[in-house]
Amino acid sequence: MRDSPLLRLLAIGGAIWAADAEATRQTPLEAPCFEACQWTLRPIRFNDSAGTSPSPRVRACESLLGLTSLYLCAAVYCTAGERIAGLDYLNATCQASVQSPIPPFDDVVANRTDDDIARVRRLRQAEWEDAVTFAEPVIPSDAFFGLAFDTLDSWSYVYSRHTLYGSAMFIFWGVVIAIGLLNRAVMVLGHVTAKKTRGWESIPLEEPGGDSIPAASDARSQSRLSIWLKRHVTLPATFGYRNAEPFGWYTVPPRIQSITILAFAIMNIVFCVHGYRVFPGNLYFPRVFTQSWRYVSDRTGIISFANFPLIWLFGMRNNVVMWLTGWDFATYNNFHRWVARIATVEAVVHSVGYTVLVYDLLAAYVVDYWRNSTAWFAYEAAALANKSTGNNFHVPIAAIIALLDAPERLRGVPDHTHSLIRHRASYYVGARYDLLVWACCFIWAFDRVLRMSRTLAFNLRFWNTKAEATYDKDANIVRLSVPCGTSLYRPGPGTFYYLHMLNDVRFWESHPFTVASVRALRDSDTTKDTRQDCEVVEEGTTLLPRATTTNGNGPRPVSEQGGPQRADSTMYFLIRPYDSSTRRLARAAAASWPHPASLRVIVEGPYGHTKPLHRFESVLFVAGGSGIVVPVSYLEALGGDAASRTRRVHVVWAVRESAFASSVLREDPRDSCDGLDLSLDVYVTTGEGGGGDAGRLAEVAKRFRVLRGRPYVRGEVEDAVRELGDRGSLAVVACGPARMADDARKAVVSMVGRGRPRIEYFEESFNW
Repeated sequence: MRDSPLLRLLAIGGAIWAADAEATRQTPLEAPCFEACQWTLRPIRFNDSAGTSPSPRVRACESLLGLTSLYLCAAVYCTAGERIAGLDYLNATCQASVQSPIPPFDDVVANRTDDDIARVRRLRQAEWEDAVTFAEPVIPSDAFFGLAFDTLDSWSYVYSRHTLYGSAMFIFWGVVIAIGLLNRAVMVLGHVTAKKTRGWESIPLEEPGGDSIPAASDARSQSRLSIWLKRHVTLPATFGYRNAEPFGWYTVPPRIQSITILAFAIMNIVFCVHGYRVFPGNLYFPRVFTQSWRYVSDRTGIISFANFPLIWLFGMRNNVVMWLTGWDFATYNNFHRWVARIATVEAVVHSVGYTVLVYDLLAAYVVDYWRNSTAWFAYEAAALANKSTGNNFHVPIAAIIALLDAPERLRGVPDHTHSLIRHRASYYVGARYDLLVWACCFIWAFDRVLRMSRTLAFNLRFWNTKAEATYDKDANIVRLSVPCGTSLYRPGPGTFYYLHMLNDVRFWESHPFTVASVRALRDSDTTKDTRQDCEVVEEGTTLLPRATTTNGNGPRPVSEQGGPQRADSTMYFLIRPYDSSTRRLARAAAASWPHPASLRVIVEGPYGHTKPLHRFESVLFVAGGSGIVVPVSYLEALGGDAASRTRRVHVVWAVRESAFASSVLREDPRDSCDGLDLSLDVYVTTGEGGGGDAGRLAEVAKRFRVLRGRPYVRGEVEDAVRELGDRGSLAVVACGPARMADDARKAVVSMVGRGRPRIEYFEESFNW
């Protein structure tokens, strides 16, 4: 029984994954007509010495009947330019492959008249499908040649759109990054101009290349356009109020990010449904149904694959474009998640499309397809598990899938494409897509090298960094101290580090923690007993307690705790135990009471940017719980820099435990914030608590207001604007639970443009 022509056509179609690449290898792009002639004659055998050779190269270069048929086809259907370009390319190919030049065109065709050519036998489609052997030259019939030309032309058109639309993914994000870079350059330029106008230059508090916002002389320099953009585009939540607070299980990015993501999603949808040429009788896929599924499956697979380097780039800790634009980690994390989700949907459509083709056409490569498709399905499972739910249950699932299946994903995808190509251009086309895989590998390796560099820059003996942790049961807080005298970088306000707890059972995990303060020893203190190091009034101490700590059993002198080995400076972290690693850290610290728990940690960092708060005359911090570390880390820098414009700082802190509040407030911030008009409102959101806690809170609250209940964030922002008056600038910094951050964002949006002060909003990560 003869093989079905439809199955044979499918095999041919699967073999020509990239017709434009094949045409580029066999004929120049200037000769599509000549390529159609070659394609219609390629499976035909001729009854001469070379025409029956099993080698296609020998038949194409040495069969006189075959070459005569090709020359006649080119003479009938092609222009002189197409014919010359095609023959030149074929001659060069034959000389390179079989060391035999083809005969000149005129020697074969010149003696044939138009009547002679008209009498030459015409090759029909049915004879081409059966690969009939001929004893005379043949020319494709007009109808058959038209189908062949249209088939190659449509495939070349569609595949060129595959490449173009895949490249558009990089172009889109290149434009987004260019806009961010341009905006940053304008901001830096404005700041430099403002400094020259004032005639003095401030020493920036932020790290080089940090967030750049021009020092606001006042709001008078703001245009109506900038105010409108800030009020309606860049600052608000996407839908009404909720931004940090989730809609059920999902959080929506800010409006400007949502607009960017939506534009990217729309572009992907349009590119997946546009740019196809289908017609009945296509020699690859005769049915329009088959053509449509094949083209859509190819398009979605290629665009999904093109998104891979973007997913890797946006998801790395050491993100180069983050340094260029100054945008924070949360912004690129949203981009990373959404590019991954879109690529996952495209990969699903790609897999479903080929499943439909396999089911419909019963292709012979079904087994290979399903084996190589495991890479796609594993990728999809990892992306779905890595959704933003706020529930850590999904994190280990995504991590395990990514860790165990990453080699299969990066290896299986090119295997998948190669199994569908299976032709002479497979290496060329496969290499094209392999570049995307290698780009992902390079981004991953570059990130790992920078991670190791940051770790070694902190301590060359990275395995021997000793930290101490104490747990206050009443305050439900862990204080972690890490010597940083060996670090090449001094931590800046608002920066964070990733810590590996080597004593933990899951030592391979790392967790980010924001630096609360850095304490540096004076030279005069170097002769003190090492157990008394923590009693020194360090230069960087802010709100953290200096002399005592508690563990549910009242105050305990630091001198009784022991102390870490003396270092030039020490970083301090305030850590709220939740689940997983932080809860195990709290248990370890509690088990060592009344002595601090001695830990070995690997420190990676610093990461993050210092916000340019010193360029604002007034700063309002809205903090919740352990988010107090953000104002703590900035207060010393704002008060200790003579060039800072900041004159007033107001901190609104909501905390559940009175013990936590009293512990932090015990160190009077006015002692280390000279030059600042500092005010602090502490809102204790739970009951009165134990008598000891209430008493200690009363002792340290003489200079600060302690209130019960939750703060009215909008009122705090309005009061800050009112106190500032018609001149100056205000920075509102939020670091707290989702509802508090959303309240602060909405309040700032409502105040933008109402009055003359310039208002900027900053949001620090609270839940990592």
